[in-house]
Amino acid sequence: MEEEQKLKLQEELLEAKMFLQAVINGIRDEIIIIDMAYRIKGANEAFVKRLGKPKHEIVGEYCYWVLHNMDKPCDMLNHRCPVQDTLKIGEPCGVLYTHFEGRGVRCDRIIACPALEDLGVVTQLVVMEGEIAKSKKNSGTLFDIQMLTPQGKLAAAVAHELNNPLAVILGFTDLLMEKMDSGSQSHEILKAVERQALSCKRIVECLSIFTRYPETTEHSTDINVNLERMISVIENVLVAKKITIDKNLAEDLPKAKGDTGDLRQVFMNLATNAIAAMNRGGHLTVSTRLNTSGNRLEILFKDTGHGIKGEYRDKIFDPFFTTRKARKGAGLGLSVSYDLVSKYGGDITFETVAEEEDRERKGTAFTVSLPVAPLESELT
Repeated sequence: MEEEQKLKLQEELLEAKMFLQAVINGIRDEIIIIDMAYRIKGANEAFVKRLGKPKHEIVGEYCYWVLHNMDKPCDMLNHRCPVQDTLKIGEPCGVLYTHFEGRGVRCDRIIACPALEDLGVVTQLVVMEGEIAKSKKNSGTLFDIQMLTPQGKLAAAVAHELNNPLAVILGFTDLLMEKMDSGSQSHEILKAVERQALSCKRIVECLSIFTRYPETTEHSTDINVNLERMISVIENVLVAKKITIDKNLAEDLPKAKGDTGDLRQVFMNLATNAIAAMNRGGHLTVSTRLNTSGNRLEILFKDTGHGIKGEYRDKIFDPFFTTRKARKGAGLGLSVSYDLVSKYGGDITFETVAEEEDRERKGTAFTVSLPVAPLESELT
């Protein structure tokens, strides 16, 4: 009887994996699986098609070689790598990249999600890339983000449908393993089934993360925890750039209204801009506090960089506005950050002194203001 149950579980798992692979191949967004050594372990058809190479020339190669023709992992000093971010903190990380195509600009969103094995150890990453915006330079077109494409809706539906059978497979696998000796062959087979089912479950979770971006919900998040994790990601860059950091995080803060992933992206964008403004070294201050009314949290990012010139100050939140050289950014960071904060009833303001105005006082301070999250008792 137990042998029949094992065979049935293996068949159900195989069917689930084949169905998931078929759906992933049908998604136009590019998806790859990367191991801890940055080797590509799998790719969907969209990724293979974009590269224009046979799949066997992609799988097994290093992602930095296949994607960027480099012989070592990407340099975090020049651009963020969501894979490295995820490997460092063990949680999903995302980034916006811009590509210049003739007279146009394309914006892609890349998310890296950890795939967990036994004991919660990260062994692989699922990386997804999809186009979220396209605009012609100087066209005056507003940044129209169409986050949830038809393919995204399909992925969300598939994620929902696969969760139930995967939960059943994992439940019965656990039940059968309890009845067997830990060193037996049957136990080892079931452990393999469990590992593969958990891998499928994590991929499904990543698909859900990739498709839920536009939702506005009554989420709450710990601001200080998010800032600490963001700082741990950039600390090596700060050292390399000769930038010191001062953290003044107020204790016992209430939670802020907002989604953890959204606000983590906002904080990373502001920190990245501050670092870019201090190309000859400097000092970054990150602080949090509760306002005097007790209803809003304020997060400060203050740098000692070159400041913002007067003629640019009314444009910095405009989509595609940037003062950086071509191919070093298309000015979407602040625009996206402002939109993300605004959807939770928040705001971003800034004060700046340009280097030409006062060399001693130069620098910029961005303040993110977010409403305090309602208590759970107030939501019911």
